[in-house]
Formats: sequence, structure tokens, C-alpha cells
Amino acid sequence: MKHIEQIKSFVLFLLVILSLILTFSIWTYTPNYQPIEGSQVQQITVGEQKELHEVLKPYRILAHENDKLLGTIQSSQIDRIMKTMADLSASNLIFMQSNLSEEEINSAIHTDNRMTLFFSYEVPMETFLSVLEFSQNDLPETTFSHLIIDWSEYSKTNSIQFLFISEENRTLYSTDVAISKNNFESTFMEVVNQSVPYTELERKNNLSLYVSTNPVEVPKFTYSINQVSPETFKDILFKDSNIVQKNIESNTSTKYTDGMAAMTSDASTRTINFVYPASESIDEIKPSVLFQDSFDFINDHGGLTGDYRYVYSNVLKHVTEYQLFAHDLPVFSQITSTRISTTWGDNQIFQYKRPSFILDTPFDISNQLLPSGAEVGEALPSIEDINEIVLGYYLSQEEKNYNFVYTLIPSWFTINNDGSWTRLTTESIGGAEYGLE
Repeated sequence: MKHIEQIKSFVLFLLVILSLILTFSIWTYTPNYQPIEGSQVQQITVGEQKELHEVLKPYRILAHENDKLLGTIQSSQIDRIMKTMADLSASNLIFMQSNLSEEEINSAIHTDNRMTLFFSYEVPMETFLSVLEFSQNDLPETTFSHLIIDWSEYSKTNSIQFLFISEENRTLYSTDVAISKNNFESTFMEVVNQSVPYTELERKNNLSLYVSTNPVEVPKFTYSINQVSPETFKDILFKDSNIVQKNIESNTSTKYTDGMAAMTSDASTRTINFVYPASESIDEIKPSVLFQDSFDFINDHGGLTGDYRYVYSNVLKHVTEYQLFAHDLPVFSQITSTRISTTWGDNQIFQYKRPSFILDTPFDISNQLLPSGAEVGEALPSIEDINEIVLGYYLSQEEKNYNFVYTLIPSWFTINNDGSWTRLTTESIGGAEYGLE
């Protein structure tokens, strides 16, 4: 019995030790949780997403080499230049001049050993960082409409000079870009070698126009009509598509609304118009931010369902527009819209207008001969009050085998100063021998 107290003390000691061990194990225990498979929300898209440089591209390249004026509108050549620039690094951007005159801009373009990239509208310089890398991070909030590449000093410096001209602001900036001889010759010089003769149409106290010197053979295409269902756009554009009400307003018009936003689908023109009035904003927005916001909004749902290119911006009204191109040429139409237009609101979209049709694979192709741009310019009553003369496609609707189809008809167009366009027909420019419509 004399050992009972010792045994009790030993057992109590063991219990304390076990308690400490158990407490420590509880504190430090980490269960081996198996990952829980959550439900995946699949994003709805209507097409493939694109890189920004695919919509931020010039519509024409013009070169002046050995006293010859050469040009191209081929996407393959344009893409070659843009892809090369993406691999280059530019020095600091330097302000050179303001108050540029029309004469100075014309002179800069047709100087020898230079190539000019023509953009449809002013491009924000900060946005161009997605194409060309600069040594400085804080680029000025400026824009440009012409990018001139000057290689006159290349043999001495192994670098070329980029000149950024803004037609709207009349400013000139420059930067130097180093490039290897092989890269320079296989891109810039190769594009020059594959370009065709161009003619400068000079105008008094105005910018020159540039058109092809020779007649052009352009294919005519016919497409079956494909389009994205309005229900798909409903699911994309409304925050909760389950509460959206559908109202058939006519044989061709259907309206969708959730009480806050509204979307109208027009079956006759194959267009979509979405408006969210509560997001309307009059706050100032930087051009580069406006461009990026509009591009991201459309691109997130794969909305650039074709070769759409940036062609217009109104910063004050928060508007950005993208023009449909097909087979290197802009597409115009009177029966439908060939532009995607966004109006940016208070950190979200305010209005979104776009085509719902998609040009897929043509089933009928035939060539058509058109007069040269030089002949077109000579036949016009006046070229003083227009902004451009361009080769493009006129999109028409026709009935074929009891089905409606879209046909892309090669045509010459004038782009007016207010942004509107005019299709040039046989009656307006003559040339019946070329088979004009």
C-alpha cells in the first residue's frame, strides 16, 4: 500500500503528458482536404478573341523609293510590317513640330526613302504601345494618323526613324528604331518590292490623294447569309438573362428588356442595338482609355466576327467604331450596317450597335475589272471636297435559288469629309468598258 501514492503520481504524470500531446496534435493538425470540383461557368462568345494589333492596322502603305511612288493595300503586306514592328524597340518619343501645314505633310509623305502607313483615324500613342515597344513608359497623350518610316540614314546608323504625324492636331513626333539588315530587307524592302505603282492627286491647300496607277482586277464574292442568334446576344449583354422579357414588335423587329437595359434585333437589316441608359456618362476620358475599354468589351465575347478594323473615334461623345473589311477591302452597304459601334458609359457600355451577320465562306467567285484610281480621280467633277478615294466592296442582297444571299461587288468609293461615303458607278465616272455596276 505504501506504493499507491507513487503509482497515482505516475499515472497523473502520464495523463498530463498525453493531454499535452493530444492538445499539440489538435493545434497542428491539417486535414488532407480533397479539392472540391466547383461548377464551371462557361463564357458565351460569338467568335474568336483577337489581339489588339489585328484591329489597329493601316488601310494603305505607300512608299517612295528611287523617285517612284508605290503602294499596297494587301493585308499580307500590312501584317508583315505590323508583325515586324512588334519585335522592335524604339527610343524615346521626341516632340518635333506643331502647326504642320498641308504642304509639309505632303512633302513628308513623298520624300524618297520613306514608307507611310495610312490609318483611317487618329490612333492614341499609348495604345500603339501594344504594337511597338518604347524605351519610355510615360508616352504623351497624343494621337497620330500617319506613321512615316524613314530609312535614308540606315546605311550609316543601322537604325530607321519613325515619324508620327497627326492630321487632326498637326503635330510631329519622332523616334529612332534599331533593326538588323536582314530584318530590314526581308520586311520593309520586300514590301516595297511587291508594291504596285501609285499616283499622287495633288490638291491646292489640301492633303494629296493617292490612288493606283493601273486598272485593277478584283474578285466578286457571293455568300450565304449566316448570323448570330439574337438570343445569344441577349445572354451576353444582359446581366441576368433569366429576367429578360422578349417582345415581338413587328415582322422584323424584336425587343428584349430587363427594365434597365434594352436590345432591339432587326431581322431585315440583321443588326443589333443594345442600350443601357443608366450608364450614360459625360465625364472626360482619355483617347487611349476609350479605345482600350471599347476593344476589351467587344473582344471579351469574341464580337469581332470578321476582319474588323478601327476606323473612327469621338472622344467627347465616347464613341469608337470598327469597319468590316473583306479580302483586303472595306465593305460598305445601304441595306445593313458594316460597322461595330460602341458608346462608353460610366465604367461600362452605354450603347452597342453592330451587324449580326457573319461572312463565312463564299460559294461563287468571279473577277471584275475596274478602272485605275488615277482614271477615277480624273473623271470626278472635283476632288477638293473629299477625304479619300478607296477601292472597296459594296454589299448587296440578292435572291438566288429561292434564298437570299449577300454579294460583295468591287467598286470605287469616295469618303467624304463628314465620314459618309459615295459609291462611284458607271454614270458618275464613266468606264463602261470596265464592267462597272
